Amino acid sequence: MSYPSSLKVGVLLCGPVQLMDVAPVDMLGMLDKKYVEIAHLPEQIASKALDIEFYFINETGEGPHPMTAGFKIAVTVCTLPNEIAPLSEGLAEHSISTCPPLDILLIGGPPPTYRPSPAIQSFIKTQYAHVRALLTVCTGHIPALYSGVLNNKTATAPQGLLPMLKEEMPEVKWVEKRWVRDGKVWSSGAVANGLELMGAFMREEFKEIGELVEAMLGMADFGVRGEDY
Repeated sequence: MSYPSSLKVGVLLCGPVQLMDVAPVDMLGMLDKKYVEIAHLPEQIASKALDIEFYFINETGEGPHPMTAGFKIAVTVCTLPNEIAPLSEGLAEHSISTCPPLDILLIGGPPPTYRPSPAIQSFIKTQYAHVRALLTVCTGHIPALYSGVLNNKTATAPQGLLPMLKEEMPEVKWVEKRWVRDGKVWSSGAVANGLELMGAFMREEFKEIGELVEAMLGMADFGVRGEDY
């Protein structure tokens, strides 16, 4: 799939998300023009950089959103078209009701006992209809699972949860992998596998700017491990 040079990337925050679960989005951010400008790359590579808008989204739009390790993350505030967010001066926090259509949606992992509200489920289903890719990291499979978008898909999750998932959620083909792709759904196993998922995603989905992808992954000293444990 060919991606446009301007992207909207959303990170859905459900419950007290583990900080490392959303960290992979920063690897994608290394393809953004603002980052590439300071990387001092040859012009023929740097010219392939993208315009990326990042949206950190929760159910209410209120922030900062609590993460693990005592960290809190700002819920994005930006100017949106009035037809999307008819608020004072066009400013709106990115709750699920004001988020614009996204190209990529990443869902980080909430606690294993988390169950998404009907509003969260509806948001995921609505965004899934037009995103180019949905990425779940670690227990980020939970909101996606309860939203129904993993039905009849191959997916993975933390190894310790797979026996239960295979028994209780047979509508999904669960596999024991570091990461796996099924169409536009990418899912990872444990929290650290989210970085490996993102590296594989970038290499597969952005082949047209492969030189830039490899340059930035090289700068990050990104290691190579396959899907299998």
